[in-house]
Amino acid sequence: MMFRNRTVLWPAVLTLLLLLQGAGCSRPSHEQEEAAFELTDDLGRVVRFEAAPRRIVSLAPSLTESLFALGADSLVAGVTSACNYPPRVSGVPVVGDLLTPNLERILSLDADLVLISVEGNTQRSFTAMERMGLRLFVSNPRSMEGVCKSLADLGQLTARPHRARELVDSLRLLRKQLLANQPAERPGVLVLVSTQPIMVAGRETFLDEIIETGGGRNAAAELPGHYPTLSRESVLALDPDVLLFPDDMHLGVRDLVSRYPEWKEITAVRERRMHAVNADMFLRPGPRVFAAAQWLRTVLHPER
Repeated sequence: MMFRNRTVLWPAVLTLLLLLQGAGCSRPSHEQEEAAFELTDDLGRVVRFEAAPRRIVSLAPSLTESLFALGADSLVAGVTSACNYPPRVSGVPVVGDLLTPNLERILSLDADLVLISVEGNTQRSFTAMERMGLRLFVSNPRSMEGVCKSLADLGQLTARPHRARELVDSLRLLRKQLLANQPAERPGVLVLVSTQPIMVAGRETFLDEIIETGGGRNAAAELPGHYPTLSRESVLALDPDVLLFPDDMHLGVRDLVSRYPEWKEITAVRERRMHAVNADMFLRPGPRVFAAAQWLRTVLHPER
C-alpha cells in the first residue's frame, strides 16, 4: 500500500540531515571574532558590530536550525518555543513564542544580537525591541537561493564564513544535480497547506521550488496568488497525480478522504500517491528545504 501517513527518509536524505544538524561547535575565525564589521540585513538595514556576537537570541526556527548547521550552537542564548530542531536545541532557554516573545526575558539573557524573520515574527515585536535598544538582524529568505544567502550572512555574523561557504556550496551543488537530472515526465503535485479552508501552494513559493527541484510539476502553478484558496471541487478539477499535506495537520490519509469523499476520483487517491510530509522540513525557509527536495525526488522518481 502506497498511502503514507508519515515521512520515510531514504539514506541520501538522512546523510544530508546529519550534515545540517551541524558539527557541534565549529571553530570560528579568531581574526573575524575581534574585528569590527557591518552587514546589511534583508530589510536593507546596515547593522554594525564592534566584534562578532557572542550571545544570540533566535526568534525563528529556520534561523535556529541554520545556526546549529553552522556549528554556532554555543552562541545561541535563547530561542522560541517553536524552535525544535535539531533535538539538542531543547537545552536552550525559551523566550516565548513566535508572535509574542518575552522581551524582558530576552533582555535578561544579555544578548548582543537578536535574529528575527519577516514572515515568522511581527512588526510589533520588531518595533518594541528596536526601541529597547536591542541589536536586530532581519532575515527574509524567499527562495532556496535566499536560504543560501541567509546561511552566508549567519556565517559572517558568527565568524564562521568558511563553514558557511562549505555548507552553501554543498546545498547549491545538490540542487544543481537535481535540476540537471530532471525526468522527461513530471507528475502533477498538489501541496495542501490547510484544509479549513482548503489552501494550496501556488507559484513563486518555497513549495513550488521544492516541487520543481524534486522533479514534479506544481498542479496549482497557473492559479493566481502564492497560496490560493480552493473549493473542494477545484481540487477535483486539478486532478493531481500526487497529493502532499503537512503532518502537523494531524490527519491521516483516510481522514482526508473521509472528509472529502469526492476526492476518491483524483488520480493521486486512485493510484495511492498521497503522502504526509514533515511540516518543519517543507514549510520552514531553512536549510532543510534542500533535503525536502531530495526526499521528494525519491518519492516521485524512485527509479532514478
